[in-house]
Amino acid sequence: MYRLLVVDDERDIRENIRYLLDWSRYRINHIETAATYGEAVNKALDFRPHIILMDVNLGEGRWGYELLERLRASGLKVACGMISGYDDFTYMKKSMQASARDYLLKPIDVKELERFVERVIVEELKGELPEKKSDAPDVDPVLKVEYGKLSRITNKIIMIVKSDYKSSLSLVDIGEMFCMSSKYIGRIFLQDTGMKFSEYLMAYRMVQARMLIETTGDKIAVVAGRVGYPQLNNFYVHFKEYYGISPTALRDVEEKANAPDRGSMLRRDGKEQPGAGEGREIHEGA
Repeated sequence: MYRLLVVDDERDIRENIRYLLDWSRYRINHIETAATYGEAVNKALDFRPHIILMDVNLGEGRWGYELLERLRASGLKVACGMISGYDDFTYMKKSMQASARDYLLKPIDVKELERFVERVIVEELKGELPEKKSDAPDVDPVLKVEYGKLSRITNKIIMIVKSDYKSSLSLVDIGEMFCMSSKYIGRIFLQDTGMKFSEYLMAYRMVQARMLIETTGDKIAVVAGRVGYPQLNNFYVHFKEYYGISPTALRDVEEKANAPDRGSMLRRDGKEQPGAGEGREIHEGA
């Protein structure tokens, strides 16, 4: 399995890159992010990514190509794709001189990103690409049913959940959007899915939470907040009921599976890098 580090001073860009591709298809199952030059250095030396997507301008007078040169000087072998809003040959030239493998302009084109990732996997990592599934049906992650087999009303409800699942959604709110009775759309949703709306919303949040636990290093409390759970205990209860394993236990499994072989990777002061799990929040009683 491969590891990806995304470095950009804009939070929206860092988060959106996670959803641009189905990273798991490329066996990229662990994604970390960094917002600053210093954070990126620490993350890279500890996390040891196979691939980095990095903004050319990291703010505060720091540049992505300088960071890439520093990481290579430390002995880190990584394939870097520079991302930038600057269509300027000077920045492109400096990035290539620092051994960046590509220079992707913002907003990132999904096809260009795919081509970069595929080149890296084949040429740099000597891996194999997944089979193309262009005609694969679009299946709901909770229901495991093709969207085309659901009614238009149910599809609209699911679309709203996908875009706003972090909020306190209710059928009353959605009914007002549709100018329809909440009881009526609730009956249709139940007939289509076999689930009450509240059950589906909770399940969708759990699916998103598991994805975040498996692909990021975010603390469990942060994950809970990102999927709409301000109360951490409620999140633990629902997650364990849904998956049969606590979030902390799942994180432990993922960290063991994805732990990089740090070998002799040392800090410049000669001390060994701390483990990826140090400082991680542990939920008591999980």
